[in-house]
Amino acid sequence: MSAVDGTTQPSGAPDALVGLRSIFWAFFRVGMLTIGGGLAMATVIRHELVLRRRWVSDAEFMREMATATLVPGAIAVNIAHLQGRRLRGTAGSAVAILGTVLPAFGIILAVALLALPYFENPVVAAFLRGCAIAVAGQLAFAAFVFARTHLRSVTSVAVCAVTLTVLAVFGVHPVVAMALAGVLGYVLAGDRFRPARIDTAPD
Repeated sequence: MSAVDGTTQPSGAPDALVGLRSIFWAFFRVGMLTIGGGLAMATVIRHELVLRRRWVSDAEFMREMATATLVPGAIAVNIAHLQGRRLRGTAGSAVAILGTVLPAFGIILAVALLALPYFENPVVAAFLRGCAIAVAGQLAFAAFVFARTHLRSVTSVAVCAVTLTVLAVFGVHPVVAMALAGVLGYVLAGDRFRPARIDTAPD
């Protein structure tokens, strides 16, 4: 057990089997109440699964969060797939993805059918600007949470600093920057993950 954000965290998956209905409603709640993209939703999913329901440990969530951001596709859907599969296998993955995308589908459909004519209304425009500011705050908090977890060594800080510098100064494509970060991380920290050599020469 470890303490994260002042809350006691589980060391692994829940002891009892999590119901498919519970998984669906957990992700449906996130999809319905979160404004913003995948990174903004990631901190809410973490709060729901790690801090509130204690279904997974913070370390497990962070590892799969890293995977979700690297592979193609929407980050929130990738997280739903990975965490749903962890909790209840293929069925858990399916209901988690459904719970994540269903609210967005319904809301976008309703906006397209009913709300588009009102976007120029000053009250609606002010509301949307406020939402944009709130999303910026969510992204800043997500950056803080993930940086606090992953930037715990000089190597990690160096890789992050070099990648941000390449993006900001040289304006390279983000995919190129990610590839550079992977290569640089392997060069600087790869020895920790390579199997130790066993000397088989006779004495």
